[in-house]
Amino acid sequence: MIFGKIFGKNKIVFEVDGKPPQKSQWSGIDAPLVIKLRKAALESRTKRGIGKCITTPVILKLTVYAPNIDDRDYRQIGDNDEKRYIGDLDSLVAGICDYLSRAPEEPGRNNFVPSPLFDSEPEIASTIPLIINDDSQIKIIKAEKIISEKTYYIVEIESIS
Repeated sequence: MIFGKIFGKNKIVFEVDGKPPQKSQWSGIDAPLVIKLRKAALESRTKRGIGKCITTPVILKLTVYAPNIDDRDYRQIGDNDEKRYIGDLDSLVAGICDYLSRAPEEPGRNNFVPSPLFDSEPEIASTIPLIINDDSQIKIIKAEKIISEKTYYIVEIESIS
């Protein structure tokens, strides 16, 4: 389920099914999760009538819901095990921060090459800042993991100036 809510002038809130992508996965195994996040971000921004990314300082709130938020030693029963460990909160936050803005380099420079999965998704290309121009704009972060039967996360971004 992906949705956007209407809040203050420069507040965007959206939910994404599944786990958040971890940091530095533009071309890694989490690339499909990066694409899912960026699609949800663009959809929410569009529904809010915000034509481009926010360029002022922002607050980021991330809430991650999952069945296994702290048992790293859980014995998985397969790669699609719903109860597998969701990951460390700091890694999940760092990923969200990275993927709401543009990638750190132009494709091809400094060996940065986004996943070929982005080739068919030009509206969410790694060169496009979707919600914020740069993650240095994030001045306050609030994050938590909550036990839930279903795995999903909610992202809130709000301009503070």
